[in-house]
Amino acid sequence: MAIIRRLHDQIIRQNIDVEIAQITLTVRADLQAWQVNTQTPQVEILLFHFAMALGRIKRGGCAQALHRNFYAEIETSAQYSKILQRHRAILARIPFFVPESEQTHFIANLYSLSLAQPAFLME
Repeated sequence: MAIIRRLHDQIIRQNIDVEIAQITLTVRADLQAWQVNTQTPQVEILLFHFAMALGRIKRGGCAQALHRNFYAEIETSAQYSKILQRHRAILARIPFFVPESEQTHFIANLYSLSLAQPAFLME
């Protein structure tokens, strides 16, 4: 329940809105359906950063892309195509444009998650 409290706090601070909180909780449900243990600190942080990124995007901001060398490591991983599949499913939940530079961070988080919880990429 920590993520719910954190999302609520960010709504009060006007860093995110209710729509973003709902999207984040939907993504958490997707992760659970993909056999992810969402009660870990890693997943809590992933979801929090996801929500904050969506808030930044809605306010017109944008993070710089993940360093090219780091992203190249992800692209050459055996899991990359499956990570992209999960990433695209998550993007489909977002009713507004997400810049590619922000997407590199989303993908990096999913890659890290796949290393910690390999079941995430199982069918």
